[in-house]
Amino acid sequence: MSLGISIYPLQSTLEENEIYIDKSAKLGYKRVFTSMLELNKDKEEALKQVDQYRKLLNRAKNLGMKVFIDVNPEVLKIIEVDPTNLSFFTDLGATGLRLDGVFNGFYEAYITYNTENLDIEINGSFDTGYVNSIVDLGARKEKFLTCHNFYPEEHTGLSLECFEKCHKRHKDLGLNTAAFVTTQLGGDQGPWDINDGLCTLESHRYLPIDVQAQELLALGIDDVIIGDAFATDEELESLAKLDKQIIKLKVSLVNDTYKNIIENRVLQNRWDYSDKIIRDVMSRSEFKKNVIEEEVNEKRTVEAGTLLLNNDSYKRYKGELIVSIDTINIDNRRNILGYIHEDYKMLLKYIQGGVRFVLDTTSN
Repeated sequence: MSLGISIYPLQSTLEENEIYIDKSAKLGYKRVFTSMLELNKDKEEALKQVDQYRKLLNRAKNLGMKVFIDVNPEVLKIIEVDPTNLSFFTDLGATGLRLDGVFNGFYEAYITYNTENLDIEINGSFDTGYVNSIVDLGARKEKFLTCHNFYPEEHTGLSLECFEKCHKRHKDLGLNTAAFVTTQLGGDQGPWDINDGLCTLESHRYLPIDVQAQELLALGIDDVIIGDAFATDEELESLAKLDKQIIKLKVSLVNDTYKNIIENRVLQNRWDYSDKIIRDVMSRSEFKKNVIEEEVNEKRTVEAGTLLLNNDSYKRYKGELIVSIDTINIDNRRNILGYIHEDYKMLLKYIQGGVRFVLDTTSN
């Protein structure tokens, strides 16, 4: 897993971008995305704008970050770059190019052998034979990657179904994949004057940034990039703390009685898993000697995302920590400990057999 940021040198100051790059690199971010699609149509003006990229991109590269510039055939024509000689971009500090537009397939395959050793990344949001043809034409696969679009206009982001189809095609070819998440607390800088959020999946547009990233990782994406600038320190840190192997769920507890049972613990769903509840593997054996009294003597219906604990009345199953993933009926043998936050409930479907997860109570 690699994390990335985006910068837009034409929208912000040199100092703002330097601070953002340095901060991200220190937190372990490994990628920088930037765009040249918004360059002026006049060559001289465009080249003046390009100079604003040079110091920043080289700074990021010198900090060990991979730097990708978004270009298309029109951009190359405006700045009069020979498509077979990409030294212009390495001088700027790029380590890779993202080809936003479709060239012809032959060109994409050809430039994966470029002498500047640039990675070549194509738009990953097309479920067509375009990417297959590039591979079939002999692209050097270790230098050939895919990166999804982001969608600044509300309601235009990818559906989950479309995303999964694209992703399957690219992973079946053995390609590295990347996608975008959007800040909720930071700025709204992007390449265009419209920005309703720069995410790949439409369902992510108004979700906390760590929820967006965790779903992408659960779906198998290799690199997660924050599409807009600037994400807040809190958001940068929240992504930096993620573990690809462990899903984090925010939970509100009804009280602190059993907080010690879930705090600072990595839980794991049973391998013989249910479609109704998540059952922690170890809690029964760890808490079988604890006294866990009944809290009510009645039947209740609980919704998906309810955190439960089997009490003494469940005998050999006492101490089992459970999260409901559907609406279920419970009786006096189960106590309600708390509730998964609404935005995090969408991650429950990814906690299948053997998947590890943690319950974050810090928001209580």
